[in-house]
Amino acid sequence: MPLDPVFNKLLETDFDSMYTSLSMDQLREYYRKSWDDYKGDIIKIGTVSNHIVETSKRETPIRIYNPKNGKIHPVFIWIHGGGFVFGDIEVYDSICRKITNTVNCTVISINYGLAPEHKFPEPVEECYQVVKWVYENAKELNILPAKIAIGGDSAGGTIAAVIAQLSRDRNEFPIVYQVEVNTMFDLLGQTKPLSRVENAKGYRLTTEANNNFFIPNYLNNLCEAKNPLASPLLAENFNDLPDACIITCEYDPLRDEGEHYAKNLSDAGADVCLKRYDGMIHGFFNMQRTVKEARDALDLVCTKLNEAFWEDVHIPRKNE
Repeated sequence: MPLDPVFNKLLETDFDSMYTSLSMDQLREYYRKSWDDYKGDIIKIGTVSNHIVETSKRETPIRIYNPKNGKIHPVFIWIHGGGFVFGDIEVYDSICRKITNTVNCTVISINYGLAPEHKFPEPVEECYQVVKWVYENAKELNILPAKIAIGGDSAGGTIAAVIAQLSRDRNEFPIVYQVEVNTMFDLLGQTKPLSRVENAKGYRLTTEANNNFFIPNYLNNLCEAKNPLASPLLAENFNDLPDACIITCEYDPLRDEGEHYAKNLSDAGADVCLKRYDGMIHGFFNMQRTVKEARDALDLVCTKLNEAFWEDVHIPRKNE
């Protein structure tokens, strides 16, 4: 379908030229402020608190969102987007609050170290260690250690998918569900996704920016893109991975690799909810205030988390 005209003004910006004309600090500030007119409202929840987790990489800030009642809850661990070089927990604060209230679960958002200061595989290991810390401190956090889900948007989805694979391989904690939104599963498009060509430019995230800015800043060298810890689509084994909700959109260079990843999971036996949002561009998920499809996608995520957390065991829910 045609590109939704809600994006017309946004797409007047020449994003590619910004990556060569602005400093990293300027780009990060622009990215942070650019969401102010799009992200959702800050709704009230039970409690919000900031903590530090001591990982082997650094002192990692996290934000913990708890529902209004004090009962024990499942937990959804969220990893923000931003191409590995931009973003923070503030950008997705409204989304985390909405999930907390709607699913009646604890949400923990990770403020992982950004590239190029923190290059691959440091953000992966850092986030993995935070998830492990959550599992090991479940009693103190008042969460159910057998009910941990993980997810992220864009680069955050990449890290979440890798952690789901590492959870299976290392067997240090369970992941019951994964959510990946507009995710980069194949960093340099080595599986030749057609959408990297069809949507190469003109839709906010460009193939040029990905190949010449985001990925070179994240990786120590481009050969690392072949590593499944960087590109989870290149993993040899998709068996025994958690069920998933994978969201793609029509005008995203990353569309086809997301759908390819969903097929690999499904072929290996996972229950996969794959939904493509036509007329949408990369990053639409966080445009909760202005884009109806963004709200629909968040509702879908909440529905699938509800199913993953609550359907197979009776734990007192809200209003019970």
